[in-house]
Amino acid sequence: MKRTDSSTTPRTRPLSYSLLSLVALARPHAAAFSVALGSLAIGSGINLLFPEIVRRALRPEALPALEQNLMPILLGLAGLFVGQGIVFFLRSYLFGVIGHRVYTDLRERLFEAVLAKDTRFFDRNRSGDLAARINSDAALVQEAVAVKLSVIARYGLQVVCGVVLMAWMSWRLTIAIVLSVLVIVGVSGLFIRGLKSASRRYQTDLARLTSFAAEVFSGSKMVRALGAVRQVSRRYRSMNDDVLAAGRARALMSASFSSGASMLLNLLLLGVLWYGVSLVLAQALPLNELAAFVLYGAIVAVSFSFLVGAYAEVSQSLGGLERVFELLENSATASARLKEGVGQGSRGPLRVTFSGVSFAYPDRVEHRVLSDFSCEMSPGHVTALVGPSGAGKSSVVQLLLGLYELSDGEIRLDGMRLQDIAESDVRRLVAWVPQEPQLFSMSIYENLTLGNDEMLRDDVLKAVSGWDFMDFIEPLEHGIDTTVGEHGALLSGGQRQRIAIARALLRKPALLILDEATSGLDSRTESSVMKAIRHLVPQATVLIISHRLSSVREADFIYVLNDGRVFESGTHNSLSSQQGLYREYVARQALA
Repeated sequence: MKRTDSSTTPRTRPLSYSLLSLVALARPHAAAFSVALGSLAIGSGINLLFPEIVRRALRPEALPALEQNLMPILLGLAGLFVGQGIVFFLRSYLFGVIGHRVYTDLRERLFEAVLAKDTRFFDRNRSGDLAARINSDAALVQEAVAVKLSVIARYGLQVVCGVVLMAWMSWRLTIAIVLSVLVIVGVSGLFIRGLKSASRRYQTDLARLTSFAAEVFSGSKMVRALGAVRQVSRRYRSMNDDVLAAGRARALMSASFSSGASMLLNLLLLGVLWYGVSLVLAQALPLNELAAFVLYGAIVAVSFSFLVGAYAEVSQSLGGLERVFELLENSATASARLKEGVGQGSRGPLRVTFSGVSFAYPDRVEHRVLSDFSCEMSPGHVTALVGPSGAGKSSVVQLLLGLYELSDGEIRLDGMRLQDIAESDVRRLVAWVPQEPQLFSMSIYENLTLGNDEMLRDDVLKAVSGWDFMDFIEPLEHGIDTTVGEHGALLSGGQRQRIAIARALLRKPALLILDEATSGLDSRTESSVMKAIRHLVPQATVLIISHRLSSVREADFIYVLNDGRVFESGTHNSLSSQQGLYREYVARQALA
């Protein structure tokens, strides 16, 4: 299963790229987006119509008609404002709905993209930080789509149209305004990059804080047992202070940007008014034209002020958007399904072969945990791996599951190289039970059928009732539909292990891997578990990794690992009769 590396190195993209990406998120909702934009254009058009009405009404020759028709004119204006209120409601509602739809789509895409990442990605990233990106960062995108895009579109349209209408009335005044606005835009550009960077720092520090809190809450029992409540509280306060400092820096940058631009624009408007009055006094501009021009200038000034503020807030949102796109990009991809694959056809026991395998974890390439490792697991038999901690046993499992790529050598399943088999085929063929079983806050039944939901409920109940090591389910209030709590917290360690073993057996795998899977079981329960596993053996190959002699002594073949190599191999009886690591291992357990 070939995978691409998932880089977590932050990249700064041009603002235009991020804005286009933001618009692209709303593309699937183009119809609603178009109606919202149409409503926005109508409402903004009514705003721009008002100064023209004033210009016409204040002409000297129009004053008698204005006096005679004042009430109809006022009623007409009231109708315009009512219509404007309706279209602005439609605009706000549609942009809000689009924002929620984008947020929903984005959460699903992020969740699936994160799950598709390779194992190295999860080794390098905290789960709490990833969850924060899906929630808080994506929420910033929702706010940007639902509100800020609407504000930018509305006031951007009013600025452009207002400037055009102003130019139609007085090109001299308009040129003065445009040149001044360009100066303001140039100054604003200096703030944008810093604001975006400050926002990214804030989101990163906040995600780190959220991640730490999630870790502490999930490990609250150990925190209390160690008497470390004050210590972790101090660390949380320190990290919280970092978030506050980043928030202050972002607020300072944002406030300086928006208030500075607004102040410069108001000074500009004052200068334009002075210039306009001088033109009126020189009889180069009619008074009604100046009145309309000033109204348009006010609309443009206010619109530009809101536009700058919205742009600043979008720039802050884009800091979170970049973190979102980092997750969406470079997702790990499974190999293409082979036309002829192990997963097609018969699902009998697999022959597993390791040939000259060497391996080092990606972040510790200088330290090999396996060196020239070779072994064979015969189909329909039980093979055991034993050895001291750090000998490489769990690394064998990680490679066999295809979670990491080999440094050297090859692994074959029934003669086919593991990397040439589609990941979906491997997942269907192999079942793995780790020492610390992963249960989810669902019912026992849902945990048992996780990844195997096509199995009929009656078949599940029949199988489970036949395994006496699952006898703890029946006394529960809701039986097999009892919810187990977060990580199975409402069950004992041994019960969690039994559910994980039952889940693996229900999959009827071609290869069953038990990695210290019975460490939390008493001898009677372990005997019941091994009886059920033995019943499965004719249809599956079984690999057992355990420090417990009772789990490995009945294995058909045993490999003793030390320093990443096969140190000894043979049956329990043959290894026990010769001097070596395994005999010492047996002697220590006998003494215990």
